[in-house]
Amino acid sequence: MSRGGFSLIELLVVIAIIAILAAMMFPTFARAREKAREVACMSNMRQLGMAIAMYSESHHRLPWDDLTLGGAPEGTAPTWTWRLMVYPYVNNVQVYVCPTAARLDSFDATWPDYDQDAGYAINHVHWDNDLGTDAEPPPGHSMRDIQHPSTVILLTDYTGDYSLSYLGTQQHGFVRSDAAATRHNDGCNYLFLDGHVKRLVPSAVPCSDQECWWSIGR
Repeated sequence: MSRGGFSLIELLVVIAIIAILAAMMFPTFARAREKAREVACMSNMRQLGMAIAMYSESHHRLPWDDLTLGGAPEGTAPTWTWRLMVYPYVNNVQVYVCPTAARLDSFDATWPDYDQDAGYAINHVHWDNDLGTDAEPPPGHSMRDIQHPSTVILLTDYTGDYSLSYLGTQQHGFVRSDAAATRHNDGCNYLFLDGHVKRLVPSAVPCSDQECWWSIGR
């Protein structure tokens, strides 16, 4: 006489096998989902890169990291940042939101935008330094000042602030340790001045006396 169902032990074994398979597959699914977000983030950055290029064509220089009005000290409200400067060429606030950090979406294209959050920051790592003009960041420069556009970072994933700086450092050797630096599968996206976007882990971004991707001249 044949049995009509499973025993409790057989059922538990099946459940255990399913649980093991699920545990093995979930990390793969999570990485695949994050890869899709990474690609969408790259698309955002390319659009911002095109907007910055159009701004540069119109104004004969790259947008500043921020500008203040009425003689107020730099970095104090009321301030407008590069995000608002290039917005007329984008006309879509969602482009400023990284899909992996959707909570960073308070930028609404209104002035002043100094204290609004968005997913991307402009490269201002070597501000206020004595390394010479070769080590200056891109904001405010004309494209003629950029020696190697394909190896100069313009924008990157960031934690909400409009610029990524290194506390006015006067030294090379900067390696990112902020939360956004590993946003996309242990790396993050970078927009370069020639318009291409690449995902890199923090240690893969050169910042030495011989070569620094945060500087306009090395």
